[in-house]
Amino acid sequence: MRSLKLASLFAAVMLIWVTDVQAREAGDWVIRAGVSHIDPKSTNGSISELGVDVVVDSASMLTFDGTYMFSDNFGLELLAALPFKHDVNIDDGTDSAKVATVKHLPPTLSGVWNFNPQGKVQPYVGLGVNWTIFFDESEKGLLEDLDASLKLKNSLGFAAVVGLDVMLTERMFLNGNIRYMDIESDAKITIPGDPNTVLETNVRIDPWIYAINIGWTL
Repeated sequence: MRSLKLASLFAAVMLIWVTDVQAREAGDWVIRAGVSHIDPKSTNGSISELGVDVVVDSASMLTFDGTYMFSDNFGLELLAALPFKHDVNIDDGTDSAKVATVKHLPPTLSGVWNFNPQGKVQPYVGLGVNWTIFFDESEKGLLEDLDASLKLKNSLGFAAVVGLDVMLTERMFLNGNIRYMDIESDAKITIPGDPNTVLETNVRIDPWIYAINIGWTL
C-alpha cells in the first residue's frame, strides 16, 4: 500500500512536470498572492535620553504583487499588502518591554528581469523603490502610563528582490522570493508636561522579507 501511494505521488509530480508551459511574453500580467514575513534588523535605534535601544519585532501578513511584462524578460512589478502590525520595544540591556504597536503598508515599485521566461523554472531579480506608510501608532506599557504619544514618519528607500517561479501548469505557478527594503523613519515621542518633553530618534528597520506565493500568468 505504501509503495502504491509513493508511486501515485511520483506519477502526479511527473504529470505536473511534463505539462506544457506557455512562455511569458510582452503584454502578459504575472499575479502572485501569498504570505510574507518581515524580519527587521536586530536593533533599530536608540533613545539616548533614556539609555535604551529601540527594537521592532517581526510580523507576517498577506501580500500581493502584479507584474506587467514589457518584454519577454523585463517587467514592472507593484507589491501591495494588508497592513502589517509590529510591536515596538525598548531594551536597556537587561530587560525588554513593549511600549507601542504600529501598523504600516509597504507599496513597492520595481523593475524585474526574468532570466528564463520560457522555462518551467523562472528565476528573476528586481530593483525599485519602497514607500512605507506608518499609521495607527498605539502606545503601550511605559508610554501609555506617561500619557505619551508616538508618531512615525513615512519612509522612502530602495528595495531589491530575488525570486523563483516554478510552473505547475501552463498558467499557474509556485513562487518564493526574498526582498530587502531600506526603511528608515524619524520617530517622535511627546510626553505631556509644562513644558512637554519631546524625544526624537531615527528608527532604521531595514528588513529582510521572506514570501511564499501562488501565482498566475494572465
